[in-house]
Amino acid sequence: MSNSTSDQIIAAAVKNGRSALSEIESKELLKTVGIEVAVPEAAASADEAVAAARRIGFPVALKVLSADVSHKSDVGGVQLGLNSADEVAAAFSRIRENLAARASGARFEGVAVQPMAAPGGVELIAGITREDRFGPMVMVGLGGVFVEVLHDTAIRLAPLKASDAHAMLEELRGAAILRGVRGRAAADVEAVVGLLVKLSEFAAAHPEIREMDLNPISVYSRGLAVLDARVLIGPAEGSPFSADPNKAARLENLKRAFNPRSVVVIGDKRMGGYLWLRAMSQLKTKLYSVQIDPNEIPGIEAMGVTNFKSLSEIKDPIDYAVSAVPRQVAPRILRDCVANRVGSIGFFTSGFSETGEELGRQLEAELKQIALSSEIALVGPNCMGLYSPAVGLRNFPDEKVGDAGDVCFISQSGTHTINFCMQATSRGIKVNKAASIGNVLVLEAADYIDLMADDPQTRVIGMYIEGVRDGRRFFESLARAAARHPVVVWKGGTTEAGARATFSHTGSLATPEAVWRSMVRQSGAVEVAGLDAMLDVVELLARGRAVKGRGMGLVAMTGGQSVVITDTFAAAGLEIPALSDASYAELKTFFNVIGGSYRNPLDAGGTIGSGVHPGGLDRILKILNADPAIDSIVLEIGSGLRAQRWATHEDELTSLLDKLGDFAGKSAKPFAVILHPAHVEAIVARAKELARQRGLIVFDSFERAATAFATAAGYWEGRAQA
Repeated sequence: MSNSTSDQIIAAAVKNGRSALSEIESKELLKTVGIEVAVPEAAASADEAVAAARRIGFPVALKVLSADVSHKSDVGGVQLGLNSADEVAAAFSRIRENLAARASGARFEGVAVQPMAAPGGVELIAGITREDRFGPMVMVGLGGVFVEVLHDTAIRLAPLKASDAHAMLEELRGAAILRGVRGRAAADVEAVVGLLVKLSEFAAAHPEIREMDLNPISVYSRGLAVLDARVLIGPAEGSPFSADPNKAARLENLKRAFNPRSVVVIGDKRMGGYLWLRAMSQLKTKLYSVQIDPNEIPGIEAMGVTNFKSLSEIKDPIDYAVSAVPRQVAPRILRDCVANRVGSIGFFTSGFSETGEELGRQLEAELKQIALSSEIALVGPNCMGLYSPAVGLRNFPDEKVGDAGDVCFISQSGTHTINFCMQATSRGIKVNKAASIGNVLVLEAADYIDLMADDPQTRVIGMYIEGVRDGRRFFESLARAAARHPVVVWKGGTTEAGARATFSHTGSLATPEAVWRSMVRQSGAVEVAGLDAMLDVVELLARGRAVKGRGMGLVAMTGGQSVVITDTFAAAGLEIPALSDASYAELKTFFNVIGGSYRNPLDAGGTIGSGVHPGGLDRILKILNADPAIDSIVLEIGSGLRAQRWATHEDELTSLLDKLGDFAGKSAKPFAVILHPAHVEAIVARAKELARQRGLIVFDSFERAATAFATAAGYWEGRAQA
């Protein structure tokens, strides 16, 4: 059947005022998609049902036809395994009687007669649904108890690539059943992949399909059978997001704001410690102030900043403005910026829709209308604005300035932006650009992602996101960025309580957790659960080599630690493989097995004496670097009794770190060290500083190292499969 046939089926249902297709119509629709399915015959009487059964061939199944029934089994509307004309006639009567008894108001239109499926298949469900922000989505799951009790399903945005469909099936907790267990033949996974791809293409092309359920699907060793289908239709909905005719100019203004020719701070006050003027004190270009309060002007001028009473007095072109005025004044300030052709403005001002107050919503709507009628790039409101250390543009006075880095960060939380940027320096992470974006009134997270991904300096992008309005555009920007750079996403508001806090914070609406995580996974980005995890994985991704596999070579200092490090890395989904015979043969020649072991993980304290015997350490690292089973190497540096000597014998520590830094620079594999704070935290803090000065990647614990390596491996695996 052609696409025109599917249009005719849908149009006929709409004309008759129906929002659901019959099972027969649903299966005819599937045939237009290219999915092989046995279309049932309709029978309005017992005699017609018997005649249809004879044509089809016994055994058959009967299912009620009623526009008023969505779930046939709930009303006793399904009769299976009918092997004769008498059984078919009796089943027809039972279905009609059951419907009258269990749904007295439902219309009885007869039954659908179809052949019984062959036994022995793996039961699946699949379908289409639509999400307000992300649009059409495809779902698949193992049937029966797996979906009813365990909710074992996977979701992706439509349309799918074959690799997306494969990933969905592998994501299922019961995926091993598809591969074949207990002597059962493997299911035809490629047939399922083909079905999911076709469904996704149909969903993307037909916005009038609101929902489609294929349940159950029986998957055999060759092929599959769709046993039941249900389709809900509705009016096609256009995108709620109107095009911005000034988008190109607005984004160009945002780009210039990160490298401004001049910056103006509007409304800074002594009461706030002149926060913004102090933040801009290291600006390498021109800085001005606009303040009309005569009591504030002397303090501003004492800082060496030229103050004006209005923007119109400033003759230089202004690429970026920061506004710290009260919310009632914000629309007037924005109009003034537009009139004076200011390129971008960041509103530190809060009190808008995030408050839930009518006045806040009205003021925010006014800001949006003013901004959209111009080319200005509005950052926020309710944000800390932009950070670009190469030009001295800061959103907090204590942030570092200097050369451009290679890590970008986007956050709907000003606090998280500052914390990331402040802690990045001590972690050896060099920030290129950061943006605190607050309520994302005009410019969405996707705009910042696009700008940062296109920057040739960028190596890694991290972000903290609480919600998105145009989910489809966010996904597309995320996918484009992740195809070029590692992108790490920290989502706030994944729990019900967190979602409520999100609304009060930024005015965003939280996306349901399953949809969000599926979207991130499909985009090729990776997720973390907090700031520490964000910093850990960004350090590994930005400073280390690509983690192109999950095989870990682990070196610990004691037997107990070797057990724990193994458990921790394995629990994170990493592998601790046996080494090659050649590696074991070489280790045997020098390794001290008294109180130690050279099985991976290596209990190496007796061989390398916490790094005091560099010869043994050099040989161990060289062996692991050459072993084909090992993809990454992690070394625990003992920070117990040995670390206490570092306070008075720092040369021992620096000698060790010099050797490790030299190895890390030459190794083809990712390498990191673990320095536990233990009971010598201050000493270990100094050790971490010295280690990072030598280019080493350092983690505080086995758990944090394992999480970072697993997350990085997940990114590179997704990149390879894309």
